[in-house]
Amino acid sequence: MSEKMLAAGSRDEFGERLVQKQQISQIISQTLNEKDFTAISTPLIERESTFEQYHRRNIFHLYDQIGENLVLRPDLTLPIARFLAANRRQSQVTQLYYIGDVFRQTDHLSGAYNQETQAGIELIGDATFNAEMQALDTMLNFAEQFGIAEVQVVLSDARWIDTILKQLTMSEQQRHGLKEAIEAKNLTAFEKLRETIPDFPETLKRWPLAFGEDGEDVMWQLQYIPAAKKIIDNWLRLAEFVHQYYPEVTVTVDLAASSPQPYYTGAIMRGFIPSLGRYLFSGGRYDRLLENFQNETLPAVGMGLDIETILKKWRMAPTDDITREPIIVVLGKGRIAKDAQKLLKLAGIDTSPLDKPERKLIFSSPDGVYRFILVKPTDVIKYLDRGIGDIGIVGSDTMAEQDQNHYDMLDLETGQATFVVAAPPKFNLNATQRKRIATKYPTVTTQYFSKRGEDVEIIKLEGSVELGPLTNLSDAIVDITETGNTLRENNLVIYDKVAKVSTHLIIRSGALLQFQTELKRVIENMMTILGEKQNENYPK
Repeated sequence: MSEKMLAAGSRDEFGERLVQKQQISQIISQTLNEKDFTAISTPLIERESTFEQYHRRNIFHLYDQIGENLVLRPDLTLPIARFLAANRRQSQVTQLYYIGDVFRQTDHLSGAYNQETQAGIELIGDATFNAEMQALDTMLNFAEQFGIAEVQVVLSDARWIDTILKQLTMSEQQRHGLKEAIEAKNLTAFEKLRETIPDFPETLKRWPLAFGEDGEDVMWQLQYIPAAKKIIDNWLRLAEFVHQYYPEVTVTVDLAASSPQPYYTGAIMRGFIPSLGRYLFSGGRYDRLLENFQNETLPAVGMGLDIETILKKWRMAPTDDITREPIIVVLGKGRIAKDAQKLLKLAGIDTSPLDKPERKLIFSSPDGVYRFILVKPTDVIKYLDRGIGDIGIVGSDTMAEQDQNHYDMLDLETGQATFVVAAPPKFNLNATQRKRIATKYPTVTTQYFSKRGEDVEIIKLEGSVELGPLTNLSDAIVDITETGNTLRENNLVIYDKVAKVSTHLIIRSGALLQFQTELKRVIENMMTILGEKQNENYPK
């Protein structure tokens, strides 16, 4: 029977869903053919060098008959750049479109699919801002054709964060750290770095949250910076264009957005669907498109259209657009949920249904704004990354072992513990022989010993890790400890501290836009509470 089962992350498509997908592809092709775009199709299998900027873990790797490294394409823009490098004359302006499948590895047994169908356009050779307006116009026209009225255009720019950071006096290390924290919307990391920089502007004090109305307020206050004003002027041109031709579409900015790919060089445009909490389209200017393939630049604007989002919108019941969905809070059962309940309550969320959970696993707040789901701590991230949950509260130990497709917003400073290397008294951490390390946390362990330049044999255990060295299964362990009592009771000594562990607030990226007013209020309240805790004013 097993030979008839699909590989994890794949699926067969048939019936009504496939027919609808074919209809969508037909509409896209017909529209773009009429607009004088040229269709392009690239191979499913490409040389690995085409995608050298991608993280290897996200790519399916193959080998041909002579041993050359190949991949299943995870993206369609870079294959087009590879094609252009070999086939295009520089004097031409080219309009291309594609519809095809891409393949990306997902977390094993996560329930996510690793094959998706994408459509998109590439405006090659046009350095004027007309290309941005044409690309955005094409995407909004598709939204109209597919009956999707509630599009919110979110504008950002690949140059924005660097442009503003250059105005501030700081070291290169501080600048790099701030940019990482802003793009990841990691408020804890951002706050720690911000406090080390004298005269940091009050306007940017909550930079990771500078999107939506808050982002627009900050934008107007930064117009005095010439380089920033040029970017803002382009945003205003796009906004005026949208308001003129698509008056039902709202436009806003995200001043903390990361660049979708390293080769982006200018305006970034995304179309967000609030009722789904996901994007319909995304893209922008990338004038460094050919840098991977030849030693020159090439002006280009590209936009990708998410066919899965169109399908999901089509298959919604008519009432789904009207009914306001609650904000889903996913909590790890046990101590995490208990600690989180107190903090959520102080932040203004009615958590009274959690007071007596009994055997229930799903609870709604009395006002209907929130719904709480209790799951095993290791499952919290899966619920968020599959779009079921909006907010998660989970230990950083769990986060370290799973892929991160969400925002790690705040260190809540509860459930504090430490990853340690522990072993019997005669163990030598600096010995040169290959060590056997037992652990529940292979990713953390691998990263720690890799930084030390060591190759170790990792033994994954689910039960009492302390038994590893006591039974000669391993030489040492990497595990979490709060007090060290269990280690001492088993005659194990701590040889090094690997990393701190605590509970974190994580948020699904789409939820931040979907519920931005409410979630920003909660986040601000939590930051105030954490500040009071440090000042010993935290309620006991």
